[in-house]
Amino acid sequence: MYAEMRAEHGPIVPVELEPGVHGWLVTDYATLISWSRDDTRFSRDPRLWRDLAEGRIASDSGLLPMMAPRANALFVDGVEHRRYRRAITDGLKEVGVDRLKRATEFRAGELIDGFCERGAADVLNEYARMLPLMVINDLFGFDHDQGRRFVEAMRNLWLGIDPERSNTEAEKALAEVVAAKHREPGDDVTTRLIRHPAGLSDEEVIMQLLLVVAAANEPTANLIGSGIRAALADPDLPGDRAPSPTALTDIVDRVLWEDPPITNYPVIYPRADVTLDDGRVIEAGSPILLGFAASNRFFVEENAERMATSRNRAHVAWGVGHHRCPGSDEATAMTVIALRVLFDRLPGLSPALPGEELRWHLSSLSWIPVGFPVHFAPRPPEPRPPEEGEPWNESHSRPETSAPNPSTSGRSPLSYLSAFLARWTHGS
Repeated sequence: MYAEMRAEHGPIVPVELEPGVHGWLVTDYATLISWSRDDTRFSRDPRLWRDLAEGRIASDSGLLPMMAPRANALFVDGVEHRRYRRAITDGLKEVGVDRLKRATEFRAGELIDGFCERGAADVLNEYARMLPLMVINDLFGFDHDQGRRFVEAMRNLWLGIDPERSNTEAEKALAEVVAAKHREPGDDVTTRLIRHPAGLSDEEVIMQLLLVVAAANEPTANLIGSGIRAALADPDLPGDRAPSPTALTDIVDRVLWEDPPITNYPVIYPRADVTLDDGRVIEAGSPILLGFAASNRFFVEENAERMATSRNRAHVAWGVGHHRCPGSDEATAMTVIALRVLFDRLPGLSPALPGEELRWHLSSLSWIPVGFPVHFAPRPPEPRPPEEGEPWNESHSRPETSAPNPSTSGRSPLSYLSAFLARWTHGS
C-alpha cells in the first residue's frame, strides 16, 4: 500500500482524514526527521489546524479525539511543552531500572499464572495488553482497588465495551488517585507530578497521567505482541527453550524497524506554506501525519545491505526531536523482560493458528491482530514470592479531591482523550 501511494504521489502523500477533511502523510525517513526537529516551521499545537480554527470540523468529528487541542505534552510546543515534559521525565526517571525490572517480572509472572494450567491462551489480550498497564499502575501508586478499576475500565474502553461507562470509571479512578496522593503522598510518579516545581493543576496532572498511561500501554502492548509473533516466526531461534537476552533484544530492535507499534501518528502543522520539490504546496495549518511505519520501511529497503551487516537503532518508531517519546527506554526494557519471562515460563510455546488465519485490525494509527492464540504444555503456577516494591493496598480513597491544585481551564478535556483511546484501538 505504501509503495503504491509513494509511486503515485512521491514521499509526501496527500490523504483524506475523513470525508472532506484533507491532510498529508510523510513516508520519507529523512524528511520525517528533518520536519520533526524543525520547531521554527512546524508545530504540534492543534490550535494551528486551519480547518478546526475556521469551523470546518464538525463537533462530532471522529478526528477530534485524536487531534483536538488539550493540555498535555504531546499537543503543545515551547514553554508549555517543556513544562509538561520536564514534569513527566522527572517523574519517570526516579523509577529506576531495578524497580521497573522487579515490577515487570512480578506482574508478568502473575499474568502467566492465570493461564499456564490451561495449555492455551490469547497472549495478546491476556498478557501483552494487560502487562504494561499493571506495571504502570504499580509505578504510579495505584492501590489495589484503584488499579483494578482502572485496568478494567481501560481494557473495556479499548475493547469497545460500554465506552461511556468505562470512560467515566477510568476518569473517576484517576481523580481518586490524585486525591489520595494529596492526602498520603508516596514514592510514585503521581506524587512526583503533583509536587513537581512546574506547579501542575490537578486537571493537568490527570491529563499527563492519561497521556503517559495511554502512550505507554497501547504501543508497549503492541510491541510485546509483535515481539512474541516475531520470536515464534524466527527459524533461527530455539523452539524448546527461551531465546537469549541478546536474541530477544535483537528481535525487539527488528520489530521497531519493521512493525512499529504506531504507524501514522502524531501530527504536525506547518506555520507557513511549505513548497515541495515537485511544486505542490502544503498550506499553513494543514495536518501532516508522521508515517513512522512507512518511513522505517523505505529506509530499510533503501539500505538493505548496510542493515543486514550492522545493528542500527536509528528507527523513528518512538518519534524524533523534542517530542520523542520520553518513556521509550522503559517501554523497550519492559518488552524485552516480558518476552524473556514468557518464554522462560512456557518453553515450547507455539502459535495456535497459522499467520494467514489471524484476523487483523487496521486503523490510521496501528495494524495489530485482534488476538494471538497460542498453545503450550500445561504447567502449574509458580510459587509467588512477596511482591517487591510497593504493594497494592486496599483503597482508602474518597471520590472528592483533598487540597486540589486549581484547574487551568473551564472545560475538562478528559473525555476527549478517553475517546481518543477507544478510536486509537478500534479505528472508528
